Amino acid sequence: MNQKPSFKQIGILNVVNNIPMAIIMSTAAPLLGGQALDLTNWIINVIIAFIIACIINLVVPIGLIANKFPTLFKLDSNKLPGRIVGNIPVAFIFVVIIGLILTYYNVRLVPVFVFAFLATFIPLYLICFVVSMITNQIAMKLAGMEN
Repeated sequence: MNQKPSFKQIGILNVVNNIPMAIIMSTAAPLLGGQALDLTNWIINVIIAFIIACIINLVVPIGLIANKFPTLFKLDSNKLPGRIVGNIPVAFIFVVIIGLILTYYNVRLVPVFVFAFLATFIPLYLICFVVSMITNQIAMKLAGMEN
């Protein structure tokens, strides 16, 4: 699909991709850090993560990155190897931005939050990478944007 996505398609992509990502990040990060989940704080984290993910989608050309990055490796972004490679920088962007903000929100001590973020980054990135590979395909189908 070469035309610009409609508002409805963008909405579907945001909801289907960002809600699972917000839930996964808000659940996995504290558990990876050895903390118990507090329901109220968890809900706040999910809401913050969802809002940040929507802002990222508005500000960063995520679709362009996902489609163009695989071409650097001579891969078709519509085939599985290309989708996997295209998801590498996309997942990285989301995990770094959302992870840093949520970690700071929850820890609030500048030197400590950096180490807390670094301690959970790799496992959180791997989890989010897999989740986004699954949710993006569902979102693309629901939005009528699959090739």
